[in-house]
Amino acid sequence: MTFSKLALATSALLVLFGSSCSSTPEASWVKGEASSASQLIIYEVTKMALMKSGFPVLGVGFDPATHTMSSGWRTDLVPMTRQRTRGFRERAWVKYSPSGGGEIELEVRVEREINKNLARPLDPQYADWETGPDSVERARFLLQLIKVSLRSPPK
Repeated sequence: MTFSKLALATSALLVLFGSSCSSTPEASWVKGEASSASQLIIYEVTKMALMKSGFPVLGVGFDPATHTMSSGWRTDLVPMTRQRTRGFRERAWVKYSPSGGGEIELEVRVEREINKNLARPLDPQYADWETGPDSVERARFLLQLIKVSLRSPPK
């Protein structure tokens, strides 16, 4: 009977430890502030910034209740697959909230998934997507495009 209790306790610890050691990378949000604007202007400026960055905006997900906007997946498949040059796809997320002093706080995330399929790396139908680290550089670039477009004119 003691052995079954010990086995039960050990398996419970393994389950708890295994779930806390997941390989899913943490979301990396890039933050910044910009001049305050209406929701419609923020939506249009974000849509234009997404288009300039190559993200699909057809059917863009904009939720005015949660102040969140997301793009479609931007896919970049690579024919020569090595560890450093695998195909990937990215999706952008933009959140905004009112900040003090007539400004808004912006948060941008570019989520990235990597293609694990090495047999057919150029065929998106056979792609095997695995969560990868967020693209902080692309998020910074997208944030800068939005901030520049929302910049108030000089007085």
